[in-house]
Amino acid sequence: MIVRKASKEDMPYVIRVAWRLALDYPGMENDTFFVAEERGKVVGILGLKDFGEFLEMLSVGVLEEYREIGVGRKLVEEALKSVKGRPVYLLTAIPRFYESLGFKKTEKVPDALKKEPAWCTGCDKEKCTAMFRIA
Repeated sequence: MIVRKASKEDMPYVIRVAWRLALDYPGMENDTFFVAEERGKVVGILGLKDFGEFLEMLSVGVLEEYREIGVGRKLVEEALKSVKGRPVYLLTAIPRFYESLGFKKTEKVPDALKKEPAWCTGCDKEKCTAMFRIA
């Protein structure tokens, strides 16, 4: 398993995986992505949106057949290494996973991270947790 920063050539595959996992969003090709690659196939993705003062981690997903073997953890660890010392926020329905990677729950979310209602379509707002970590 190789985890690396995505290249421009990877973006069609990143977008395809994001779409398959319902993690796609307009303009994602402008953000930084990391990919987990197995035998030349993109099997996991992670995006970082840079807001200058902080980053948002988003569209973290792994194809079903590659889950539960540490792919998501490797993606997060590699992404955090690349932004050492910077604040990273995320919104998630699986906070226990991110707590195991050093993220803490927070009530304070920068205004730029507040989502439009359409963004959250299909998400259980009761399970949405804001989290924060200095990389």
